[in-house]
Amino acid sequence: MLIRMISSISRWDGSRSVNRKDAFICGDAISDLRTTNNELSVWKADTQEDIEDAIVALALNRDSVSKLSYFLLEEDELKKIEIDVSDQKPGAAAGLKDCILSKHRDLIELDFWRLGFLTQYMLELVKNPKQCKNLTRKEIKALLEKYKNKNLITVEQMNSKLKEDLKW
Repeated sequence: MLIRMISSISRWDGSRSVNRKDAFICGDAISDLRTTNNELSVWKADTQEDIEDAIVALALNRDSVSKLSYFLLEEDELKKIEIDVSDQKPGAAAGLKDCILSKHRDLIELDFWRLGFLTQYMLELVKNPKQCKNLTRKEIKALLEKYKNKNLITVEQMNSKLKEDLKW
């Protein structure tokens, strides 16, 4: 399984409407699939611990603690739509231990059609509450505290704005 952060589940679940009779998906949802070099960043998430590791990595890349939404993507489903996964680039999250950063993956060689197929797949996932989740600011803060206490975060290396927001 892979985890992909999104800005908000409400962009995907149909609660934001487009006032067109032929509308398929809210255009804002597509921004959640913004690629760089035709790649989309994801994290390996086969266990609950992996999911937490990914969430902490994602949270450490922000300037403040805030809600976080995500989808859990099945690698077998991605293969069906011909989306390949690469583990060539380690993740980036200031202050996080390398053992977690090594769980970073990229969806690679993405094009217009693959992004469309991925969008369609994610529209199906949003119907299953086990495949997508919103975490509150409080939950994110608690996870960051847990990882700090387990010495998996080096506070001195963290983003200074995030440290300030956490009062660390």
